[in-house]
Amino acid sequence: MRLARQKSEAQADKMEEWLFANQATLTPMGIKAAARDVGGVADFDARYPGVLEQVKADAALGSLLNVRATPTFFINGVKIDGGLQPQFLDAIIAHELKKAGR
Repeated sequence: MRLARQKSEAQADKMEEWLFANQATLTPMGIKAAARDVGGVADFDARYPGVLEQVKADAALGSLLNVRATPTFFINGVKIDGGLQPQFLDAIIAHELKKAGR
C-alpha cells in the first residue's frame, strides 16, 4: 500500500481494494505481482526495505502510544479507541476548533 500510495492515491485505492478482495489467497509472490500490475510499483524489491523500515517505525510509535486497535484517533492528545460514526468525529473536531477559537 505505501509503495502504491507513493505512486498515486488512485493506485493505492486500487491496491487496497485488490488486497481486501483477495486476502484469503494472498501469497508473497501474489502481492508482488499485484503491486506491479495493480499498484503500478515496478521496483518492489528495491523499495521494499525502505518501506519496511517506515512500517516498523509506525508500529513502534503505535506501541509507544499504546495503540491496540484500528482505528485509533488522537484529537488534541486525547486517545479515542475504535471507530466513531462520522457525525460524532465531526462534532468532536468542531468542538476542539471552537475551543481553539477557530
